[in-house]
Amino acid sequence: MAEKTQAKEIILSDGRKAVIKDGKGRDLFEAMRLASEPGEISKMLLVRLVEIDGKSITEDDIDELPLPDAVKLLDAMSDLLPFTRTRK
Repeated sequence: MAEKTQAKEIILSDGRKAVIKDGKGRDLFEAMRLASEPGEISKMLLVRLVEIDGKSITEDDIDELPLPDAVKLLDAMSDLLPFTRTRK
C-alpha cells in the first residue's frame, strides 16, 4: 500500500498558518502549463496547493507575501520538487 504523505504546515511571519496540501501529478502539469517560464512552475504550484488560514490563495497573494514568508513556502515546495533546488 502506498504511504500517505501529510500536508506541510508553515507559520507565516504574521501568525497565519499556511498549509501545503498533498498534490497530484495533475497539479504539477497544470502549473507547468500555466508558467510562462521554468522559474514560475514552483509559484504556480504554490497557487494550486497552498491554503492560508484555510483559504485558497492567488498569484497576487504570493506576490504580496513578505520575502521571508515567500522563501519559506518556496523552500517547502523544493522538498516536493527536488529538481527546483539549486546545487550546493
